[in-house]
Amino acid sequence: MELNDLKIFQCVINAGSMSEAARMMGYAQSNITERIRLLEQELSIRLFERTNRGVRLLPEGEKLLEYATIILDQVEAIKIHYEKIPIKIGCTQTIASNYFELSDVIDYQPKIELFIDTIDHLEGMYKRKELDILVMNKMTSFRNNLLLNEEVGWLSATGARDIYLISRDKECPYRKMMLSLINPQTCKIVEVDSIYLMIDLIKKGAGLSILPKRFFQEKQNQSLLFKKIEQQVPIYIVGNEWNSQQVRLFLEHSSGLR
Repeated sequence: MELNDLKIFQCVINAGSMSEAARMMGYAQSNITERIRLLEQELSIRLFERTNRGVRLLPEGEKLLEYATIILDQVEAIKIHYEKIPIKIGCTQTIASNYFELSDVIDYQPKIELFIDTIDHLEGMYKRKELDILVMNKMTSFRNNLLLNEEVGWLSATGARDIYLISRDKECPYRKMMLSLINPQTCKIVEVDSIYLMIDLIKKGAGLSILPKRFFQEKQNQSLLFKKIEQQVPIYIVGNEWNSQQVRLFLEHSSGLR
């Protein structure tokens, strides 16, 4: 027996007929009829008497309705309770900038709380169960599941100086990718502390960097130049299946996976 069987059973009672229940739930009538037949078979009882006007609930059906109402009410109460508890997501500055638009985070249900920090600190929080989910562009010490592959490329302004801007974080995947594509011995490299400072320097023509395409797609950055490269950066998600699914739904809702 599945929860949906109880929902179908309850809907047939409220609708008064299999055909009307099918219309209300958006199912084919044959599906509704078959699910009720299988439910009766599983319980070894008759739930309904079929009439020309629809269906009439039999005594054992009335008893099942009592159970079904309690169960479905409890399931709804559980959903309402856990929708009130925010999903605590840890991510880096770059991930937050690209995938978690503040206005979307504030308005979304179930509620989301965002914690932005370095990977080391976020891993510690996750280990202490202070976070439900990690979304990272680097592998963590936990079980990592691929969320998406991120398009990246050279971001620069017209007439940019021949200076390569890289993150000071030596584990940054964009830094590693850039260093694999240039000769660090002959190129002029400047390390930058924050992604926002790097974008500001790029806009001023002070240098260029490999960054996610999503930065270029932002309205305030569309005057810049973007040259895609073949390599992509994997984005990983860490957490249980239910919370991970909620994050995926949020990203689809906010165009984060497009």
